[in-house]
Amino acid sequence: MLSQRAHQGILAMAHVAQTPAHRSVTVASIAQFLELSVSYTESLVKVLKQNDLLQASRGPGGGYQLKRDLQTLTAWDVVKCFEINDPSDHEKRPSTETVAVDLLYEEYLRIEQDFLKNFSLSALVSAVPANSQVQKVNNLPFNFKPLPKGLMPVAPNSVFDLSKFMQLTHA
Repeated sequence: MLSQRAHQGILAMAHVAQTPAHRSVTVASIAQFLELSVSYTESLVKVLKQNDLLQASRGPGGGYQLKRDLQTLTAWDVVKCFEINDPSDHEKRPSTETVAVDLLYEEYLRIEQDFLKNFSLSALVSAVPANSQVQKVNNLPFNFKPLPKGLMPVAPNSVFDLSKFMQLTHA
């Protein structure tokens, strides 16, 4: 299964891919889209940049753009940046049960990898509406009504305005 970082990496790449080719996307924009902190989003973008999926431009109007053509990118290109399958995790003396589980898990990883290699990132981008923001739903247990508009008190501003106020109210 995909890790949370891989899932967020795919969404970040989709957000960058939705912008026109002549524009850059800032980390703040990606963080707002993903509803994550800027520092965590920077760590995601750093991994994508190190794996030659994004390129950075500095200065005013700077940000991130796709480094490769969107048509050539697959979901596996993004996922493999975040998924680490370390073979050193296996025991030195495996039992028959662990061998069977390891074989099953390796088959699962192969099927997952084949699926992600055949899943184009452009298909994902075309399925998502352009730069859509997910509307937050109010999940409070109570349905509060909006507060009424506040009323301004009719009173003097200071003690010195008291005599003028008293004259206006009696008139």
